[in-house]
Amino acid sequence: MLNRLREKFEKGEQVIGTFFCMSNVAVMECLGYTGLDYVIIDTEHGVFDTQPMSDLIKAAENGGITPLVRIADVTHKEIQRAVDNGAGGLIVPCLRDIEDIKKLVDLAKFAPIGNRGFIKSRGCGFGNEPWAAGTLEEYMANSNEKVLVLPQCETVECLESIEEVVAIDGVDGIFIGPFDLSITMGIPAKFDKPEFKAAVGRILKACKDAGKPCFIFTNNAEESRRYLDAGFDAVANSIDSVVITEAYRSFVNKIRG
Repeated sequence: MLNRLREKFEKGEQVIGTFFCMSNVAVMECLGYTGLDYVIIDTEHGVFDTQPMSDLIKAAENGGITPLVRIADVTHKEIQRAVDNGAGGLIVPCLRDIEDIKKLVDLAKFAPIGNRGFIKSRGCGFGNEPWAAGTLEEYMANSNEKVLVLPQCETVECLESIEEVVAIDGVDGIFIGPFDLSITMGIPAKFDKPEFKAAVGRILKACKDAGKPCFIFTNNAEESRRYLDAGFDAVANSIDSVVITEAYRSFVNKIRG
């Protein structure tokens, strides 16, 4: 199995991750000692260009963490640079049109699922990784297995077509962005509203019915535990900058009394 998350999901295991916005390889290396299953390198809101993104992907892999990359939009450059540099998956925001999701799959997956542009780049050791050294057909199939395509459901339009979205061949799961979803529903951050809970439940059910994992962003450990107990396959707990700030603030306050 070429993707550790996919392997865990097939075993019925749940996974824990976090968002990574700080452009620092040493911080990523530290996360390798935490027990996290994956990180989301956030090129949508983060400060990363291609080279630091690539270095962070390698640092995560070296630490035993699966590196997912959140790209900014569905364009050839955004997708190609992430998958060529070894992203274990793509988180894709702000999707509204079903055609955009089909375009995402087309750009991110090799034939016969999509039409990803061919190269053997850094993500496969320039063709020297064992999984990339076989026939062209084997390389393309292995690459399709390695890269998880995870559209974000964070718009009303995506929510309303979620059953169709998860049925698309090449969509490997769904990532729920609760803040943006609640904003587009007209109830910003009102996560206790019945309509928001119903929306989350609908997305989770659609994923379960399709046999595909469902991810969700969470604010803290308690919220993460609730979602895992509710049947979610993966949580992305908080953001590196927030966790570091809160940890330092906590022990400074304890020292000062």
